[in-house]
Amino acid sequence: MTQMIKFFSQGGIAMILIAGVSIAAWSLALNTWKAAKHLLDFLENNKPEKSHRMGFENEMTKLNGKLSFLGTLAAALPLLGLLGTVLGMLITFHVIGKHGTSEPSLLTNGIRQALLSTQAGLFSAIPVLFFHHLISSCFRKIDSKLNITYHEMHTQVQS
Repeated sequence: MTQMIKFFSQGGIAMILIAGVSIAAWSLALNTWKAAKHLLDFLENNKPEKSHRMGFENEMTKLNGKLSFLGTLAAALPLLGLLGTVLGMLITFHVIGKHGTSEPSLLTNGIRQALLSTQAGLFSAIPVLFFHHLISSCFRKIDSKLNITYHEMHTQVQS
């Protein structure tokens, strides 16, 4: 645990932001995935009635909003890493301005912060983007099943 605290403190304030956004993104991703899988399983194992259509559409609208926000969080993570990079380089330039380049060991804290935050932003964004894609794929299956089901109902009524 102390290693984790040391790692985050070396990465600066951007690391705390990255951790918070990453936790929020994973919570949202798992919640949305669970709801989407539940809906897909229901559609695959049951034949919905015409009266359920509005409920399905309302649920899909809510889930699409969550998915959109998940995409926003995924896009924010590497940007927060970039913010940490900029802050780390500002620290490095401040040290250079104050002490020059004669003491390379003084430069390491800013460079370390820049690199750690960039790494954390990218490492946290990539799996969230992957999960976003999986959930989007599941949504397309749900939408397709709903369209087919209600199209069949509509054509049966007209026949």
